[in-house]
Amino acid sequence: MIKVNFMFLLLMAVAVTTFAGEKKFDVANIDKNLPLQKEYRIAEPLVTEKYDYYEIRGNDEKELRRQMGQNGTKWNDGETYDSATRWDINWDYGYDSAPQGCKVDSFRTILKITFRYPKWLRTDNAPQPLADKWDDYMKKLVMHENGHRDMALEAAEKISRAVAELPAARSCTDLDREVRALGLEIAAKLNRDEKEYDTITKHGTTQGAVFP
Repeated sequence: MIKVNFMFLLLMAVAVTTFAGEKKFDVANIDKNLPLQKEYRIAEPLVTEKYDYYEIRGNDEKELRRQMGQNGTKWNDGETYDSATRWDINWDYGYDSAPQGCKVDSFRTILKITFRYPKWLRTDNAPQPLADKWDDYMKKLVMHENGHRDMALEAAEKISRAVAELPAARSCTDLDREVRALGLEIAAKLNRDEKEYDTITKHGTTQGAVFP
């Protein structure tokens, strides 16, 4: 079994906009051939989530909004957004090579997600109506962000299923090329789905992700 690793990166700004970053694929060198195996082993995507916060202070709606505009996620379109979700999707697989062809015999995607949210350092004298409004906003913001995360997870699962259906290729070089093409195709569809999701939800607005 020969181990191969591919990686592509997706960077999503959510609640306001969506964007896919550069897609990068790294292919390991082939160093040997082993007998072709019949068994195919596919694992569930390995998912890790991390959270990054930027702090805001104050007891006034306008002040909280001002600080989110100042300290939020600055995007390459020149805008600043309240929150962002970044994920890296990569995968590695093993394949067996024999005179009859080269075929994947194990595959796993690894999905790393990082959310970035505002963190209000509220004081004990914060007005209760403001606290309630903020809590509701954050709840809806997280819901919208999780929609983006779920799409990335679905894409990772689609890659695994698509690779599992690949027939044996004439060579391992051809197989690498086919797996790469599948990844690019699914990544492109993910980009389209993300844009549609944000269009439908108006970047979270219809889900209540609005403050103040």
